[in-house]
This record gives sequence, C-alpha cells and structure tokens, in this order.
Amino acid sequence: MSYRLRIDRLESFLSVADTGNFRQAAARLHISQPPLTRRIQALEAELGVALFERTTRRVTLTDAGRRLANRLRPCFAEIEAACEEARQASDNPTGRLTIGMTSALDPSAFPTRQQLERRLLEHQLLEHQPIEHPSVENPSAEHPRQAEIQLIRASSRELMSRLLDRQGETCPKLAFIGMPSEVPDAIETTRIGHEPLWVALPSGHPQAALEVIDLRVLNSTTLLWFPRRDNPVYFDHCERVFREGGYHPPRSEEPEDHHHLLAAVAAGEGVALMPASYLGTSRDGVDVRPLSERWQALGTDICLAWRRDDHEAYRLARRLVARSS
Repeated sequence: MSYRLRIDRLESFLSVADTGNFRQAAARLHISQPPLTRRIQALEAELGVALFERTTRRVTLTDAGRRLANRLRPCFAEIEAACEEARQASDNPTGRLTIGMTSALDPSAFPTRQQLERRLLEHQLLEHQPIEHPSVENPSAEHPRQAEIQLIRASSRELMSRLLDRQGETCPKLAFIGMPSEVPDAIETTRIGHEPLWVALPSGHPQAALEVIDLRVLNSTTLLWFPRRDNPVYFDHCERVFREGGYHPPRSEEPEDHHHLLAAVAAGEGVALMPASYLGTSRDGVDVRPLSERWQALGTDICLAWRRDDHEAYRLARRLVARSS
C-alpha cells in the first residue's frame, strides 16, 4: 500500500517527537496548538496507529512513533540540505534577516517586525546592501533594497542552538532570549529589559483580595509550575529564590498550553506564576496580582543574543540596543 502523506503533517509529527511538547513544537513551526493537534490526529488516522501517548502533563512516542521518527529524520535532513543548496546557488539572494524571539514570553514583550525594520533603517543598515552580503557595497544603487525581517519563535535553548547551527532560513542572526538560561561560550548576550512575574489566583481564593502578593501567604496552595527539563538553569534559579524567601508550596506540573493553565487556575487546581506580557490573556474566574518586592528576582531578563564571531550581527545588535535604550 502506498501513502501520499502531506509533508506538513510529517513535519509536525517530527517537531512534537523532537521536543516532546506540543507547545514548543507549535512555537518551532510558527503555528498555534489547535492546528498542530489536528495535523497529528489526521496523520494518525491516515496511518491507522497511535504515534504518541498523551497525558495532560507530557507526550511520549509509542513504538510506532519511534519507528516513524527514526525513518523520517534522515529524509528531512536531505530535504533541508537540498533546499539550502538551491538557496546558495541562487543569483538573487533574498536579503532576509531572521530574528528569533523566545516563546517563554508573549509576543507583546518584543518589538514587531515593522518596528524592527524601521529601527534598522533609521541607522541606514539596510539601505545599500542585503543583510546576507554585508561586505558587498553598492553605493550607486538608485533604489536601495530593504531586507525582509523574518521572525521565528522557539524556546531560548532552541534559539541558541539555531544561532550556532547557522544552516537554513530558520537559523536567526539575532535572538531575543530569556535569562537566566544556559548560554554557550560561542554566544554573546546583552540585557535589554526585564519581564516581572505575576501570580494568577482563583477568584475565590482568600488572598485574591490583596493588591500585592507575598508568596509566603500561598504556602498552603498548590503551585502549578513548569518541569525542570524545560529550562534547568531558570528552574534552579527560581528554586533558590523560593528557598531563600521561604516559599515551599505543594507542586503540580502545569499544562503545556497557557489557556489550559488559566483554566486549571479557574478550576481551583492551584495558582500560577506568569510573565507580565501574558496579562492581556484573561479568563473568568482568574485574578492576577503583582508580586511583592521580595520576589522580583523571579522575573525574566530579556537579552539580545548573537554569535561572538558574527561581526555583522554584533553591529545590528548594537544599533537595536541603542535604539531601545
């Protein structure tokens, strides 16, 4: 029997298989979770097998899923290599500049694509030459070409891995990442902002009446929290702050999807800590409050990252930092 399977379904399957997480896989593919879920369900229906074992907390491959993933990975590596070879052979480079943004924060925490293009153009970085070929001068061009900026979203760890990879159009030249994170020696970073954490409580919770929350008053309430495997460095940092501040609540692993997390809070399953940029997403039955000064170290530093040996990326980063300061 032959199958004519849609490549987007196979790509979606591999993304979930590689990340073990629907939220991270959706961010990698630049789509939301519902269409990703539909693609996986459609692929499983076509093949007539279950590819993943799912719970509300984690996703693992079945035996059939492992076999399919092992067969597909070299196929997709060949496809990517062929596409990259075609791009390099082109006599008409696109001038595209790829910038990554961590999926740990809401997109509202970062400049938009239009804002980034405007900021770089104000410094005339994109007026006379394509970004991919900064050494080629073209002062006589009557109509300087503006490089197209492509934004991608992934975890900070994934973005730094892509910075080092430098292969394919999904590899950024610059990346907005969250810190603390484990940063390879080959990557340089500079801090450009800070994202505080707020606490989300069920509306009927006794502490929801407070204007500012000291986490110690929530020691008897379950904390819905991310697993250490998602970001070991940030997890350990938060554990240190919790311990030093006297916060030691019972824990439950938070759902992958932010909307499901708010639903769990509304249902009284616990409280959650969320970046301020997510405050635009509201839900009936959930109240959000800022944390007291004692807990400000729990927030995320927003940093701009680039390869140390990429001098053009350094110049771009310096202009963006100067423009945002």
